[in-house]
Amino acid sequence: MDAAAGRRFAPTASASGSRAPADGVRCGVKASRINADVAYVPIGGELGHRARRWLATGACVLALSPLLVPTAADAESAAQAQREAAAIAAQVQALQPQVTAALAAYEAALDGVARSVSATVADRRVYEALQAQADQAAATYAAGIAALYEAGGPLGIYAALLTTGVPPDLRHLPYVSGVLSRQAAWAETTRQFASAAKQRLDADEASIDTELDNAATIQQRYLVLQGLLDRAQAILDAATARARALAAWESAAAALAAVRVAADQAGVDAAANAVAEPIPDAYRAWYQAAAKTCPGLPWQVLAAIGQVESHHGQGTMVSAAGALGPMQFLPATFARYATDGNGDGKADIWNPADAIFTAARYLCANGAGQGEAGLQAALWNYNHAEWYVQLVLAIAAKIR
Repeated sequence: MDAAAGRRFAPTASASGSRAPADGVRCGVKASRINADVAYVPIGGELGHRARRWLATGACVLALSPLLVPTAADAESAAQAQREAAAIAAQVQALQPQVTAALAAYEAALDGVARSVSATVADRRVYEALQAQADQAAATYAAGIAALYEAGGPLGIYAALLTTGVPPDLRHLPYVSGVLSRQAAWAETTRQFASAAKQRLDADEASIDTELDNAATIQQRYLVLQGLLDRAQAILDAATARARALAAWESAAAALAAVRVAADQAGVDAAANAVAEPIPDAYRAWYQAAAKTCPGLPWQVLAAIGQVESHHGQGTMVSAAGALGPMQFLPATFARYATDGNGDGKADIWNPADAIFTAARYLCANGAGQGEAGLQAALWNYNHAEWYVQLVLAIAAKIR
């Protein structure tokens, strides 16, 4: 949305340059001789010279009088323009609370999706680290139990101490028992931590699935915002040219333009917060192979869709909207573009290879291999939301 540019009036160049006339009279913004504008009266002497100057000056005043002395009509027109610009600014300002609320709701939805996508990456890493620690603690405890069993239990350990020729130290038995007890407690603690991390990971994955199920809701919020902005724009566009030159109109137009920029930037900013998840080897191979069926389609885009839709098959694969499988197809759409990706002679919406190859075919049919604009159009068709397009492209750019 462009604000109306102010008018600037430039002086018109004179054919005779900027020199003063012989009589030394200047008229307006440029010098001119007295020619047809003033009837020549042959008056001689100093009186004639002064008369000629007076006549010339009078002609200038007459010529400039419309500019120097505003008429009542001009004053009324200016006042009307002021009133019009003020009324327009007031109408636009009245919409501001609704615009602000709509923008905040849209941004919150976008941020929620981006945070959920990013959170699953961090939470998965925490869970995997804690699970590995829990596994190690359990293995250590199990090894201690096995060693104690092989030694014949506490009595076996005592007997071994007696056969070493070293005076028996009964303190060894509590020590061994204490070590095993601490190992058991540590194994249980790490197991509990890993279990809590898994619950958090599951909750985040459920959250992102829920947000994706509500993509239409996010888009509805965006459309509410755009509807309000369009209403404000229509008010501004109805202004007269004279009202548009006033500060009140320009201020309202600038404020509206700022909101549009903020709305456009919201999707970009939210997407920038997302990160790429580790891709299972099998899924990586399927993404790369499927992308080759559509020249110009980067395999990273397929991988980004796989992450957003189901975390590469590790998240929930049934949406409230009826989308199924790792690439979240509606059954009717899948049936139209179904592709056998693993060569078993059938296309299954739940099979990762089939779903990924079908996604590549769908994207290609919607222009994914026809440059950046075609790719964005294909992604928009995959999920009718601009934030989705930005999120997928941002994640794809971070996949290595």
